[in-house]
Amino acid sequence: MPHLLKGRGPHEPEGGGVTFHHLLQLVVPADAKAASRLKAVIKGLWFLACANALVLFFVQGGYDIEVGPVHLHASSLRNWLALCLALSLSKAWLEERLGARSVYEGLQSPWLLFIGTLTVYYANGHTFETGDTLPARVLPVSLLIDHDFYLDRWASTIEAYDDPYFARSLNGHLVSTYPPWGAVLSLPAYVIPVLKVGARLSAEMLFDLEKRASMLTVALSVFALFAGLRRVARPRVAWCIAVVYAFGTSSLSLISQAAWQHGPSQLFLSLTLYCLVRSRETPIYVAWAGLALGWAVICRPVNLLMALPIALYVLHKHRGQCIGFLLAGVPPLLLFLWYNDAYFGSPVQTGFGATVVTPASLVGRHLSWFSTPFFEGLVGVLFSPARGLFIYSPIFLCSLAGMVVAWREPGQVFLRYLSVAPLLLVIPVATLGSWWGGHGYGPRLLADSAPVLCYLMVPIFDRIGQRAWMKYMVVGLAGFSIGMHAIGFAYSGDWGSKVLDFDTHPERVWCWRESPPVLFGTQLLEQVWQTVAMRF
Repeated sequence: MPHLLKGRGPHEPEGGGVTFHHLLQLVVPADAKAASRLKAVIKGLWFLACANALVLFFVQGGYDIEVGPVHLHASSLRNWLALCLALSLSKAWLEERLGARSVYEGLQSPWLLFIGTLTVYYANGHTFETGDTLPARVLPVSLLIDHDFYLDRWASTIEAYDDPYFARSLNGHLVSTYPPWGAVLSLPAYVIPVLKVGARLSAEMLFDLEKRASMLTVALSVFALFAGLRRVARPRVAWCIAVVYAFGTSSLSLISQAAWQHGPSQLFLSLTLYCLVRSRETPIYVAWAGLALGWAVICRPVNLLMALPIALYVLHKHRGQCIGFLLAGVPPLLLFLWYNDAYFGSPVQTGFGATVVTPASLVGRHLSWFSTPFFEGLVGVLFSPARGLFIYSPIFLCSLAGMVVAWREPGQVFLRYLSVAPLLLVIPVATLGSWWGGHGYGPRLLADSAPVLCYLMVPIFDRIGQRAWMKYMVVGLAGFSIGMHAIGFAYSGDWGSKVLDFDTHPERVWCWRESPPVLFGTQLLEQVWQTVAMRF
């Protein structure tokens, strides 16, 4: 019987101090059989709570059912997600109490990480509103009711914008200028509400559905990233990196809060990397990697740049599976070509950004989009207080160090190829005329590289136990990253204020006092102070 069931353990103080284990002894029965029964009860409650949260997730507004004398009612998804998380934590503590495994091993459960991620993403109670995500917000309704990708139902809403850059009128129909595949991925969250209400969904309901679909997509990418990292790193290292990805990057502050293209992009890139590390044991996963990578590219075409070194890695290390890898990428490509032909009039003509792109216009007029000198834009996307990657997520400095390690040490072929991917993505972002990406928070345009950068952290996280200073440094960088994105996550004010209008005043991207973290953080502190003052 573990010593914790007998009384004071060898590491507990002899004095009157109250420790966590003392508190557990007040709640958990000392008898092992009683503790096991309590664990079984909690496990049963966990399954019921998770099942109910699953129903509430896809049944917006909850349910109110009466069957004879039985009355079932549930409405708050947020509370039920919190209950699932609390029961998961209780189960982990009880397993340590019974000697089954340590609480740290219990906390490293992928399901606990998934539930915790969903709970946090939904906790702020609001959705980031932007024209960029309007097509993805409403297209699932069009797909379910009209069975097409047109935005005609939302013409009045689109026309209310001064510059509806996110839609174009073609052949008498309104079409999104952004790829629609994120909306396709959002369909499961929309099915039941649309069947119940039809096209009469209010704006508030649509925003909530957009957020539910987005946070589910990002949470699945966290799950896939963790599953892949566990195959190349120790469980604790994989868990720490996955937590940083979930809460210390734009995944928390922006991507999980609206239907950006980046959410599906991150999910499919995470699945691609998982399949590649899984293929070391099961070669057939190389083909699955090709399918996932194809979806990542059509969801956000600029991902083609990051796909190149990944494809070269497959050619180098999995030459026998290259045909399967390439063939698996064909279905997404055919779907992409069909959509272009059906909605833009040609397989090679597509909507991208604020206009319709053809090969001729891309070579001519659209190259003018990339008007920023490279080094000027590079410093901006990495270090500016408005959008700098290493300002908002300094933990990615570990990724840079991981690149160096990968090229210095033998046997790091996979990481060497991966190290090229984010470098290629930086080139078009840094040279883009509006490299700050309009209204938003943090380095959104580099968000697609986050799964790759997380894999590149592994060599550094594996070494933090060797030197104390390295451990404190990594913990500090991770904590600062989480804090920076928590500010954007918690803020619910005016994202489009004149102070933050970088499109009109691009010089403000270098103003620290008027940067989003400072402005948003100050307002959040004022709100907290006012709340405390009113209560006391």
